[in-house]
Amino acid sequence: MKKTIKKLLKLFLLVLLVIISVNILEPLMHKKPDGDYWEEILGTEYESDTACSEQILCIDDNEEALLWRLRMIGSAQKMITLATFDLRPDDSGLDIMAALYHAAEKGIQVKMLIDGIYQIPFLNGSDEFHALAAHENVEIRIYNPVSIRNILRVNYRMHDKYLLIDDRMYLLGGRNTNDIFLGDHTTGINVDRDILVYGTAQEKGDSLAELQAYFEQIWNEPCVSAEKGKKPKDAYVKEYDAFRARYAELEEKYPDTETYGNWKQDTYEADKITLISNGINAGRKSPKMLQAIAHLASEGEDVVIQTPYVISNRYIYEVLAGIGDHADLKIILNAVEKGSNPWGCTDYLNHKKDILATGAQVYELMNEHAVHTKTVLIDDNLSIVGSYNLDMRSTYLDTELMLVIDCEELNAHIREMAEIYMEKSNNVLPDGQETAGPLYQAKQMTAKKEIFYGVLRLIIRPFRHLL
Repeated sequence: MKKTIKKLLKLFLLVLLVIISVNILEPLMHKKPDGDYWEEILGTEYESDTACSEQILCIDDNEEALLWRLRMIGSAQKMITLATFDLRPDDSGLDIMAALYHAAEKGIQVKMLIDGIYQIPFLNGSDEFHALAAHENVEIRIYNPVSIRNILRVNYRMHDKYLLIDDRMYLLGGRNTNDIFLGDHTTGINVDRDILVYGTAQEKGDSLAELQAYFEQIWNEPCVSAEKGKKPKDAYVKEYDAFRARYAELEEKYPDTETYGNWKQDTYEADKITLISNGINAGRKSPKMLQAIAHLASEGEDVVIQTPYVISNRYIYEVLAGIGDHADLKIILNAVEKGSNPWGCTDYLNHKKDILATGAQVYELMNEHAVHTKTVLIDDNLSIVGSYNLDMRSTYLDTELMLVIDCEELNAHIREMAEIYMEKSNNVLPDGQETAGPLYQAKQMTAKKEIFYGVLRLIIRPFRHLL
C-alpha cells in the first residue's frame, strides 16, 4: 500500500512539474514580428483631413466612468455587449449587473464575455452573477476558463475592456468592472482612462463596425465556454429583488441613466478612429500591438508613453530605442514607492538602466492614486488609448485592444493631464540625472518594503515574462 501511495505521489509530482514547466517555458518562446501584419499596417490609413461620423469623449474620472456606463446601458434598445477582464460582485460590479438585469427585463439582449482567470475567486460563489446568467435574455461566455482541459494555457488571458450598445456607440479603455476602477470610492483605487465613441450618422461608424466584427470572432473562439446559472431562473427571486432595489437606488443617485440624450452635444469630433488588436487566440502571439505602435511613432517627433509599468525584452527595448532615435520620447510610469503592482515595480528596479539606455526620459509618477492608464501620444494629433501595458504579457500573451484616434482636441486634453503627471514625477534622464518635478512629493519606503522588494527582485527574474 505504501509503495502504491509513493508511486502515485511521484506521478502527481511529475505531472505537476510538467504543468508548471510548460506554463513557464512555452510563453518564454516569444514569436517574432508578423511580416504579413506589417503589410496590413502599412496599408491602413490612420489619419484623415476631414471629420468622421464618430464623435468621442475621454473619461478619466472613476465615478464618471460608472455614470457613463449606466447611461449607455440605460439607452440601449436592442443589444448590449460587455467584455471585461475582471468583473467582481462588489459595489460597482453589482451596479453594472443590476443595470444589465434591468435591461434584460425590458427585453434587451445582453451578451457578456469575461476572462476566466478571476472567475474562480470572484464569480463562482456569487449568487448574483449566476442569477444574471440564468436570465433568458442574458448570454454569458468565459474566455479560457481555468480547468483541467485548459491547464496548460492558463497564461493566455483576454485583457479587453469594452461596452457596446446597439449599432450606435461603444466605450473602450483600461478599466475593469469593479470598485478599483469604477464609482465614487476614494481608497484602494486606480486611475484609468476610457474613450466613449458615439456614432452621429444613421449607418454604424467604421471603428464600431471593427469592434463588432472583433467581438463576433472572439465570442466564437474554441477557448470560449458558455456560462449558465447554477439554478433555474425561478430560484433567484431574492437576487432579482436585490437587483431591482439596487437599480432604483442608482436611478435616485444618477437620475438621467435612462433619460440622458446629449450624446452628440457632449462628445466632440474626431478625424479618424481605428481599432488595433493583438489577436484573439488563447496562445502565444506575435507582437502586433507593438508593431502598430512602432509604425505609428516612426515619423513622430514628440512621443509620450503612459503605462503603469514597463517589463521589456530585447524587441521592446529595440522599439523604444528606434523611437528615441528620432523623437523626444517620454515614458510616464508609477513610482516604485506608489505603484500598486509589486511585480512591475520590482522589475523596474532590476531594469531601470536598460529602459534609460533606449534614450527615453522616464517620469516616476507619485500620484495620489496609482495610475493604470495606457496611452501613447504622437505629436499633436494622434492618441492611442486602450488596454495595452508596455510589458511582455500584453505584447505576447494577452488579447489587447487600443484605439488610434486622429483628433487634436483629444491629444491636447491628454497632454494637459500628462503635463500634470510629469510635474508630480521624478524625472530621470537617459544619463541617470534626476530632477524632482514642482509637484513631486517624495515618499520614503519603509524598511519592511525595502526588504520585500529586495527579495522579490531575485524571485521574479525567471518569471518576469509572465508578469
